[in-house]
Amino acid sequence: NMGVSNLRLVNPVDYREDDQQRKLGYRSQEIIENSEEFATLKEAIKDISLVFIATSKKGKWKKDFLIPPDAAKIVVERLNIEKVAIVFGREESGVTIEEALLANYYINIPSAVSYPSLNLSQAVMVTVYDIYKEFIGNTKTPVLPPMAEKDNFERLNNNIWNLMKSLEFIEEEKGLFFQSIKRALNRTHWTNADIAVFDRVCKQVRWFSDAKCDIKMEK
Repeated sequence: NMGVSNLRLVNPVDYREDDQQRKLGYRSQEIIENSEEFATLKEAIKDISLVFIATSKKGKWKKDFLIPPDAAKIVVERLNIEKVAIVFGREESGVTIEEALLANYYINIPSAVSYPSLNLSQAVMVTVYDIYKEFIGNTKTPVLPPMAEKDNFERLNNNIWNLMKSLEFIEEEKGLFFQSIKRALNRTHWTNADIAVFDRVCKQVRWFSDAKCDIKMEK
């Protein structure tokens, strides 16, 4: 109804030939036929640069909450220059902490009730309606360059972490500091060129550190 046709599903149940699905979505089977399936959310968004996750749960790693109309403005501004994903979690439990760390922004739908949680289909409709409404009324031309894809951010995250370990940084494997790096990177608007710069920084520091160790061993 709202013009969204690219559907990616993470570890879904069997649905393509399901009678109930065909009955409820009989006029949108082209979306089902063209839908893609992935084992993890990380795989599903690895070629995406801007990720919104809709969730009602707030916590330490979830800082940039937007209501749907504000999220819609950013989505529409960026659509013509980069790939944008709107992620909705599981009906029963939403997204995990690890999945939540993949977001650039979080969408929270305001609610007057004491338990502010909508059914999945309701959350989807509310969110994409605001995006469609913004899209049909938008005439602005985007000026910012596209951000780097998620797999490039993931590579830099690992490069920084491995660099820290080589400098004898002491922390549990991919613990609090690793998560802090990921969260910090996701709050940036870096391009692929920006990522390449910091990849080079990590590489140079590693080279210098290794060279210093070799000199000390020779002495």
